[in-house]
Amino acid sequence: MTHSEVSGRMIKWTVELGEYDIEYKPRVAIKAQALSDILSEMVKPNEGGSMTNIRGWASSLAGCGVGVVIISPPREKIKLALRIDSWVTNNEVEYEAVLAGIQAAREVGASWIILYSDSQLITQQIKGVYEAKDDMMLKYLQLIKARAEVFADWGIEQIPREENSETDAVAKMAASLSEVSTREILHASRLILSTEEEMLPEPEDSWMTPLIKFIVNNELHEDRARAQKTKRQDPRFVLLNNILYRRSFQGPLLKCLSEKEVDYVLREIHEGCCAEHLRGMSLVRKTMLVDFWWPTLSQDSARMVQSCEGCQHNSNFKHSPATLMKPIWASCPFDQWGTDIVGSFSIARAQKKFSLVAVDYFSKWVEAEPLAKINEHEVLKFSWKNIVCRFGVPR
Repeated sequence: MTHSEVSGRMIKWTVELGEYDIEYKPRVAIKAQALSDILSEMVKPNEGGSMTNIRGWASSLAGCGVGVVIISPPREKIKLALRIDSWVTNNEVEYEAVLAGIQAAREVGASWIILYSDSQLITQQIKGVYEAKDDMMLKYLQLIKARAEVFADWGIEQIPREENSETDAVAKMAASLSEVSTREILHASRLILSTEEEMLPEPEDSWMTPLIKFIVNNELHEDRARAQKTKRQDPRFVLLNNILYRRSFQGPLLKCLSEKEVDYVLREIHEGCCAEHLRGMSLVRKTMLVDFWWPTLSQDSARMVQSCEGCQHNSNFKHSPATLMKPIWASCPFDQWGTDIVGSFSIARAQKKFSLVAVDYFSKWVEAEPLAKINEHEVLKFSWKNIVCRFGVPR
């Protein structure tokens, strides 16, 4: 077959396949986590027939080390080496380092802290830029936020790996040695992860405690007035699976909440997942419709509405303009633009969930760009690249 015949056949196949939407995509590289998942699935059963339990790809077979360096305002340094003798992933080790830094800062009496880590994933997940989908990562995030509440102010920043060499040296020392000889470094070891411990302290006595004690053990308070009040309230409540519920009139059982859970539930109903910004009795009825109740529901609902910034700005105000509205005159294309932020949407590739949109008033030309986060730098970059550099400076 001659060269011209080969070229003719190639052109023929190109023309025939051109009507189909065929796109060539090169094969991407296999990530290390995918490789570890394949290896964990290929582990053979033991002699007894049970499968070897590997929870994650370990940083080291002999254990891994966590290094923490605390620097005070006078530039005094405290080094902490923590050894973890269990199977953990690299991300879990990074989270353990953050928790160890928070705990060490609490022990030395710090009032505010700034955490530095060389892991982009961990820092962005704690900041809320990246979404944590793994159950273990979600537990770590909840634990970090719970333990960091004791500080007046705290934050986390990412630093390059070369600027974190001192901490890496302490971590390597903790992983390789069973005992650190120098007295400049505090050394400890643990067999379990922080998420396997008690995340929060034991709950204190709440308004539900007398009712639960009376229902379970028929125990009453020594004060006669409180005891009579508990007896009067007892027919309205029921205890199921160690959870207290209140009977409602021709409705489902309402789960009773403690004082620590009230603020989170009210905020979610008012401006979180429901996002209706209800007021007064509407917020109370909505809370009971989602099967929650506590004695101070009405007072807490009023307090939530009064402290909501959005409600204070937008309620009980006349929205009519103070003067007559004037039309917007656009004399030529790309003379005047209107911009707005749309979102958030479902998280797409590269954690992008917002869209920055600009519309020309004259031609209705649209410029849009997906973004992972909205800040001043991203808006300036969008305006310069998509408007100024393409259409010139607007009027």
